[in-house]
Amino acid sequence: MDEKIYVKYAWITFFALGAIFLVSAVPHALGFNTDPALVKSISGMTPDDLKDSNPMFFDLYSYYFMGGALSDIGFAFLIIVISMTSYRRGEKWAWYAFWFVPAYFLGWVALSLAIESASSALPYLMVFVILSLVGLLLPFRKFFPSKA
Repeated sequence: MDEKIYVKYAWITFFALGAIFLVSAVPHALGFNTDPALVKSISGMTPDDLKDSNPMFFDLYSYYFMGGALSDIGFAFLIIVISMTSYRRGEKWAWYAFWFVPAYFLGWVALSLAIESASSALPYLMVFVILSLVGLLLPFRKFFPSKA
């Protein structure tokens, strides 16, 4: 059966999302805050001000910040591996599992809407939501062929 190109290569959408997510998580795992303006808009202080005013609180903040990044790295790794293997082969479980990807990014959209200053991230988050939905819907017939 000749697959349409957009069906055959839909897995690349998730591979690319995973790769982007992985690359963006690495600096955070190393303790680099790539958006100090967001910290200032939420707390009223820069990360350096937080560190100077309350070092123990800053240690807690760093712990959760870097721990979250490690979770993001794990999530990205799973997206990459599943997209290259099971999703590419058309295994249904991978299609169902990948519905978590747009749900995850929609969760970030909800968080960003609650914080006025985080709204600058909305366009990027919506692109991730749309790309993940495209990656799920384009190869639908690969995962669920018609019975005819």
